[in-house]
Amino acid sequence: MNEANAFALPLHPPAQTQGEVVAIQTDGTFWVAIEGRRWLTQRAASCLLTPDVGDIVLLMTVEQQLWLLAVLTRAHPTQAAHLHCDSDLHLSSAGTLQLSSPQFKLNAAQGTCDIDELKYHGKSVSAWVNVGRFFGKQCESIWESVSQFSQRLLRKTAQCEQVRAGQLDVKTEDFTRLHAKNTFISSKTLTRMDAKQIHMG
Repeated sequence: MNEANAFALPLHPPAQTQGEVVAIQTDGTFWVAIEGRRWLTQRAASCLLTPDVGDIVLLMTVEQQLWLLAVLTRAHPTQAAHLHCDSDLHLSSAGTLQLSSPQFKLNAAQGTCDIDELKYHGKSVSAWVNVGRFFGKQCESIWESVSQFSQRLLRKTAQCEQVRAGQLDVKTEDFTRLHAKNTFISSKTLTRMDAKQIHMG
């Protein structure tokens, strides 16, 4: 567009009208075309939907300042829409707050989630973290099958640890050690020890 047709705010900008966004400045202001002329506008705080070039927007003048109030129609409706504000954003509802979409993504440098009671239903969960820490008073889990793989595993129980199993099979490649102040091994039918050498005492 010819710069000769570009104007800052004249003495009498339109009171209320609509225009087309033709350029976006680095300072957050917008050039809007109204009847072939360009006007420099400020974005109103209530306009959370970020305008894009080609969008039709609602404009209003207050004390010689032309404000961009809202986006009426988008030039590219299928492109991603961006909601933005320059401060913290708080959403609240007296009822249920529901988000629905085919895909959900959340990106943040830090996050905090405070929920009194949480229920999750899904087909699968995958998580990749460098460090995981879980703290609580009680943990219960019920699975049909559990598999664990690690380079090192340390488990410490301050009081009593009990294992109830139909069959228990422990196999190590190199060394097995059981040590306690008192050790009891008992069976109802058969106790067998098999090795090339057995040392007792």
